[in-house]
Amino acid sequence: MAAEESFYNFDMVLFYEKYLDDIRFAQKDDGSLSDVIPPYWPLYPADPAWGSAYVTIAWFCYLFCGDTRILEDHFETMRRYIDFLSASADGYIIKTLGKYSDWCPPGSVVPKTTPVELTSTWYFYHDALLLSRIADILGKKENARSLSDLGDKIKNAFNEEFLSGSRYATVQNGPLTRGSASQTSQALPLYLDMVPEDKKKNALRRLVDAVVRVNDCHVDTGIVGTRFLFDVLTEHGHAEIAYRVATQRTYPGWGYMIAEGATTLWERWESLTGGGMNSHNHIMLGSIDAWFYRTIAGLSPLEAGWKTTRIKPYLMGDLTHATASVKTVRGRVHVSWEKGDDALKLSVSLPVGCRGEVHIPVSGPDVTLLETGTVIWEDGQIPAETEGVSAIEMRTDSLCVTVGSGHYAFELR
Repeated sequence: MAAEESFYNFDMVLFYEKYLDDIRFAQKDDGSLSDVIPPYWPLYPADPAWGSAYVTIAWFCYLFCGDTRILEDHFETMRRYIDFLSASADGYIIKTLGKYSDWCPPGSVVPKTTPVELTSTWYFYHDALLLSRIADILGKKENARSLSDLGDKIKNAFNEEFLSGSRYATVQNGPLTRGSASQTSQALPLYLDMVPEDKKKNALRRLVDAVVRVNDCHVDTGIVGTRFLFDVLTEHGHAEIAYRVATQRTYPGWGYMIAEGATTLWERWESLTGGGMNSHNHIMLGSIDAWFYRTIAGLSPLEAGWKTTRIKPYLMGDLTHATASVKTVRGRVHVSWEKGDDALKLSVSLPVGCRGEVHIPVSGPDVTLLETGTVIWEDGQIPAETEGVSAIEMRTDSLCVTVGSGHYAFELR
């Protein structure tokens, strides 16, 4: 859950290389993993949401560093893990391996509204899909095809088992109102584009209803749903709702933790000080920080090793400015933006060997004036003297400018 966030903040590759070796060494002959690696507690087989760490961390090592060697070193053992999940499934549904699922939603330790089988099967699909992409990158075309076919079968079974109308399955252990949806149950299939095309609009509407009406723009998610909720809302046109949820100062939320004196993240949404499961220094809900980088600052790698960087800040809520930098394998990537009453200023720095796809937020297609340095672009035209700029395109919600390495200062009025 925290791998992406960790890479944004730290040089993690050597640590994670060692940790991936720990996972490989702990794998049993049947392909199963333990919930805890190294298996100080030998909790075999792992909950699929926990075992997914193997494929997920390997993928982020590649995405942030561009090194295919890590994928090659672990491909066969990751494939054995997928084979174990396949052998454990009943009609492509994982019914027996789940233990924790959407761990620690508000007011609970165990999942309140999300079926364990739904989360376990979703991770089965997630890992098969990701390993198919890895196989394709490594040139293992037959493996890529078979894993992609497996993914299609899991997706079809998932929708057959858990989807009714536009609402994914819930359990009634939490404060659901009649007919309302689980935030996690709705967000997960939307995140991986599993929802049938004719049901997407209503599935998203049910998610927004679960966030806004049922929970008054608060999270009702545990470790799993929290990781993906904000991306789904943002990518489907509801960045303002995501921002409002992220900045709540009342329970449950990160602002509530701060109001209660937290200086580090908690394991639980509640302010608990007695015995039991209530660590006050726990990273698992820290996945929100990756969303800060990708959405508020707008920084994300479009190609492995930051060969191409996307800069797409979202201007949300009462934010007037943001600044962020990432020390990539190619050098420092930096972005800062400032919003005034009549102008938006955006500065971007890209290292040598890095391309950029800069998305400048606009309010509509009538915005035609863009200034970079002393050069003014009008009506979407690119003057020949604009050094470093190779393309400009008006998109639905942004002016997309393709640039090479260098320093750029844009002003939109």
